[in-house]
Amino acid sequence: MRSNQWVGLAVGALALFFGAGLPYVDSQGGYAGLSPRFLPTLVTIGLAICSLVLLARPASVQVQADDAPTTLEPARRFRRLAWLVGGLVAHLLLIGTVGFVLASCLLLVCVARGFGSRRPWRDAGIALAIAFPMWLLFAKVLQVGLKLFPLAGF
Repeated sequence: MRSNQWVGLAVGALALFFGAGLPYVDSQGGYAGLSPRFLPTLVTIGLAICSLVLLARPASVQVQADDAPTTLEPARRFRRLAWLVGGLVAHLLLIGTVGFVLASCLLLVCVARGFGSRRPWRDAGIALAIAFPMWLLFAKVLQVGLKLFPLAGF
């Protein structure tokens, strides 16, 4: 049995575990019109799909490691980690001041830099294209109280 099949079986067992617990989640009430059973059902379906994909993966697909060295020297690894942690800390400190969209853009730019990107303006554009629709989803559709730009009263 291939390793992806073992992982597929484990993920399938996890999906069954979550699925078995769904009837015990109260379906009354909820937030923003969604049942408390909604997210666990979504997770169960996602796990089941991942399990099926892993189990159905053909034997002819071989994942081979590239011969290029992928390890970084310790100082460079530390700098990359510092970008990731710094972005996360900045997000936590700034979200209440500059709002969800700008704080998330900064976080995503820092994460991209931590993964080696040297194009912050492109990364900021992509981050804005991701963060603004997420804000719309949470603030307007789900009616979660996220401010767009708290300093300006938005």
